[in-house]
Amino acid sequence: MFTLTDQAIAKLNQLVAKKQQEVNQNPDLAKYHVRVTKSNILEAMLSKSETLKRKD
Repeated sequence: MFTLTDQAIAKLNQLVAKKQQEVNQNPDLAKYHVRVTKSNILEAMLSKSETLKRKD
C-alpha cells in the first residue's frame, strides 16, 4: 500500500474527469455506461509499470 500526495490526488482527479469525458463522447463506450474511477486509473498505471519492468 502507498500514499499519494495532495498534488498527486488532484492530478489523478483531473485525469479521471478527462478520461470519463472521453468515454462519454465515444458512442461505442457510452452505451455501456462505463465509469472511470481512480482505482481503474491507478490499476492501469501500476499494471503498465509492471509490464515495462518485466521487459528489462
